[in-house]
Amino acid sequence: MRIISFSLLFVLPLFLIFCKKERNKNAALVRDCTGTYLRIEGKDYQVCNLAKVAKYTDGTKVSVTYKKIDGCKGPGGDPVACYLLHPNEGWIEVEKIE
Repeated sequence: MRIISFSLLFVLPLFLIFCKKERNKNAALVRDCTGTYLRIEGKDYQVCNLAKVAKYTDGTKVSVTYKKIDGCKGPGGDPVACYLLHPNEGWIEVEKIE
């Protein structure tokens, strides 16, 4: 019984903290003709919800909370007329940006 109590009291809260889906990271905003990206730890993630990052200019350093998503149905996913290829790690949805 004590082992179960110990697990619930100490292990469960740690599990919940480390399994949190939010990611708070330092990032740089990157814009080009292919879209808007956040460069996090040397990798670019394409932003789906552009309204969240609209007031920031290219190269701005930000602190961002985001989540990875499978696809984009927002304005970030609209087709662009650009012949560049911008390798990226997939779509993200910005939840909070400062």
